[in-house]
Order: sequence, then C-alpha cells, then structure tokens
Amino acid sequence: MSREAARRLSVLLDGSRDRPDNPLARLAEAWGELADLSWAGDQSSLLPDAVVSLAGATTCPDLARHLAEARARGVHVPRLVLCAAPEIPEAPLPDAMISAACPPELALERLAETVRQARRMEEARLRRAAFGPLAPGALLAAAPTGGLARGIPVLVAGDSARIGMALSGRLAALDLRGCLTAEAALAALDAAPARLLVSDLPAPRAAELLARLRADPRHIALPVLALCADEAEGAALLTSGASDCVPRKAAPQILARHLLCLLRAGARRALADRVLAGYRPRHRSGKGLPVLPREAFERYLAALGEALALRGTEPLTLQLAQIAPPPLTSMAANDDPFAGAAVNPVLSATLAASREEDFVATVEGLGDIAVLRDAEAQERIRRRIGAIVASTAFA
Repeated sequence: MSREAARRLSVLLDGSRDRPDNPLARLAEAWGELADLSWAGDQSSLLPDAVVSLAGATTCPDLARHLAEARARGVHVPRLVLCAAPEIPEAPLPDAMISAACPPELALERLAETVRQARRMEEARLRRAAFGPLAPGALLAAAPTGGLARGIPVLVAGDSARIGMALSGRLAALDLRGCLTAEAALAALDAAPARLLVSDLPAPRAAELLARLRADPRHIALPVLALCADEAEGAALLTSGASDCVPRKAAPQILARHLLCLLRAGARRALADRVLAGYRPRHRSGKGLPVLPREAFERYLAALGEALALRGTEPLTLQLAQIAPPPLTSMAANDDPFAGAAVNPVLSATLAASREEDFVATVEGLGDIAVLRDAEAQERIRRRIGAIVASTAFA
C-alpha cells in the first residue's frame, strides 16, 4: 500500500490508553494524523483493518469474540505485536511484529503492507470458494498451507551459532546455511534462493547488505531479520530495509518467535502469489481471454459483499470502459502481432496495470468487468491504465 492508502487505515489498539508510558499510547500519538485509531473496549461493530497490541498482552474478551466471529465468516483481521523490552513470549504467533525501535511512519507502512497481504489471502480464499479449486498443476505449484515444510532454506550472514541455538527444536524443518560476510551472503543467494535471511553482521555491513538486497528485484521481498546492539542501531537497520530487528541479547525463545513469524508471513505471501496467479485470466492463442460464467461471478460478488460489509464498505463493480475509454483501434501492441484483434486493449492494459488481488475478468453476459474494494482502488487503476495506454503504440 502507498502512504496515501496507509492514512486511511483503521487501527484498533488493544491495550490501556490511560497509561502515558504505554508504548501503544506513544505510537497512537505519532499515528494520530495518519490513521483512524480506536481502543479496545470502545470499538464499533465494524471490523478494523488491523489490531496492534503489546507482546504478552491479553486481548479483551469482546474483541477476541468479535475477531473469531469474523474468521468464521472467512474474514481475517491481522494482529501485529509491538515488541518492547522486556518482551514476553506468547502463543499463537501474530501476523507480524513491529519493533519498538521502528520509526512510527515506517511502522505504519509495515502495518499497511501486512493488511494488504491479509487481504490478498482473503481474496484467494474467496476466489477458491466461488470458482472451485485450481487445476492440479497449479495446486502442486502452490506453497504448503499448513506448518513449516522440511528443508525451508534459511541463510545466516554472520554468527550462525546464535540462530542455531534459537531454532534447535526446529532445525529438522529448516535448511540452515551460514556465511561470514555480506558478499558471501549475496553469492549464496545467487547460487540458491532462501526463504529468510538473518543478518548478524556489524551495523555498517548489515546496512550495505540490505541496500544491495532491496535494489535487486530478485530479493526485494526477501524477509530479513537483523540482529542489533540497541534501539538506535535497530532503527537504522529497519530504515535500511530490514523486515524486523531483534537485540542480540534477546533470549533464544524470543529470537525463535521473530524468525518463525517472518517465515510464516513469507509462506502466506508465496501462497497468495501462486493462488491468485492461478485464477488470473490469461490469453488463449487466437481466442482472446476466457469468459467467466455469470453464476460463478455472482457467487464471488456475493461473498465479497459479505466480507466487506463487516468493514462497513461494499464492492464497486465497473465496466472497464468506465475506468478508461478504449483506444480507437482494437489491438494492443503487447498482443500477438500476427493474431486477430480479439482482445479489447483496455482490458489488456487493465490486466497489466492491476495487481493480482484486483478482480478483472470478462464475464458472461456482462463483458469486461472490474470489481474493486473501494473508490481509491478505482483511481489507482485508472492512473496506471492511463500511463500504459499513453505510452503504448496501438496498431
């Protein structure tokens, strides 16, 4: 999500606002102009976009029941834990952890990205329920849904002994590899990808490694857990691109929880990528795009409407011509130049401009349709389509 999208986030703070020394209260003060904040105990019947609590804090019973009822209806509100020392282990794992060292605006960006990933998983479940399971080949390509599979590759740059101790009870499920320098870590990633990178390097070397990773499209989304000496060093590493930071002196069980939280988030992201890609409409040679049966579309729209109603919104269904008028000619430059003009170029441009979680399809009896979760999504797609159409030659 963009920073503008983050400003619209509805965040419920699960804690006491009466204590000024409460880290949640300090975060709320920083987020006051950037998000719609409420506190547990006085929340409305509508679901928030996310819940933020302290490590070890007990969710109030009313909130826990409200979230459980939403999960039973297929809607998941991500829970993020603000980790402040001393940190208390808890179960189950949250969707994400936010270090107390993280600058507030960056923390809000991380929260917004967690919300987006939760919505992508929600969209994947909705499509599976409406359109049926993916083809066997697509299912085999999808990431595992339950637990951690054997042989998950984890790369450690620096001292791997600390990581091995923290994960001693789970090493059978991991392929733990170690290297001593940033250069060796980059070479190891080139040789074999990893699902998680742990940096136990001196801060300058770690920052250099993060900068190079985030500049490389292959590794831009790779979760990175950085070990730090203090909060100042942690803030610098988070700003440089670390996904999470843990003090080097943290207890092994705390370090293990942060590692497993990042691994689980990465697995969910990979699964959503594959499932949504499997339901993405694709060109068929010489036949344009496949047509979605009207009945399946209506099942999807009804299920999406129920999910959004819990948040006080409703889906926005548009003809693609309402988003952007079609060019005068009917063949997009990125289509097969030797094929017939079978695909509306605006549909082609919309598929290129939209994200996989955006619903775009040719529906039986309705034509080219986009279903968006809010008006902001409409404006975002409109801008991106406009940029593609303006810079594309149509023949």
